[in-house]
Amino acid sequence: MKTFSAALLLALASVSAKAQTAPAFTSTCTEGNTYNNNSSTKRYCETRDLTLASPGAQTLTIDGEANGGITVKGYDGNQVLVRAKVSTWSKTDADAAQLAKRVAVKSGGNTLRAEGPSQAEQGWAVSYEVFVPRKTALALKTVNGGISLKDLDSSVKFDAVNGGVSLSNVSGQVKGHTVNGGLHIKLAGTKWVGEGLDVETTNGGITWDVPKNYSAKLFTSTSMGSIKADNLPVSKSGFMHKEIAANLGQGGAPVRAVTVNGGIKVNQE
Repeated sequence: MKTFSAALLLALASVSAKAQTAPAFTSTCTEGNTYNNNSSTKRYCETRDLTLASPGAQTLTIDGEANGGITVKGYDGNQVLVRAKVSTWSKTDADAAQLAKRVAVKSGGNTLRAEGPSQAEQGWAVSYEVFVPRKTALALKTVNGGISLKDLDSSVKFDAVNGGVSLSNVSGQVKGHTVNGGLHIKLAGTKWVGEGLDVETTNGGITWDVPKNYSAKLFTSTSMGSIKADNLPVSKSGFMHKEIAANLGQGGAPVRAVTVNGGIKVNQE
């Protein structure tokens, strides 16, 4: 009997520990007026939490629509956890709150997206904070919103128009582009695991954070900007073009990030 009781307590403790380590959302909302004059726009915000089945070997597509950012974090679970932050704005508080009821967050067919009234008439946006199993393949799209990826080991493709991109402790095959926004790349571990990194921005700077003992084939360049990098050779060509092409450590997978209009800083920590 004592043995059974001890085993039961151990099992309950294990379940409790797993519950305590479940990822926590950080996205929050504030409601109320943002301006005090008579022509001010009134704003409303609410969050909606969803739990989805893992797409397995399929790709999870997340569409930020016209006005919405996307944050995706890998974790050691087997479900997709979503917090959708729904923001609306209209002439009155009541209209803004009512508009939120007309915005639907849908998740069919391994696609996460929102639908609502024409944004030419009324304003709304949905941003996403999503936890996924680390191996989940992703396809991400935003128009006016940034993209943040952390703790992933998968195939990722992203496309942004007006928004910066942050990549932290990612691996696998990561490709993407933003038009107006910077790139912040924080590498982790001792080498890139997977096929490599290939990202671009048109108008934005690039910041690299690279461990000193990291191994990879690094390429980064700018057509109109400066490059600051300790102990890495910078090559110049043409009128303004500058680049770094270097084997870090033992070499390895290619990690590439380029910009047209923007400076580059490489920090080796």
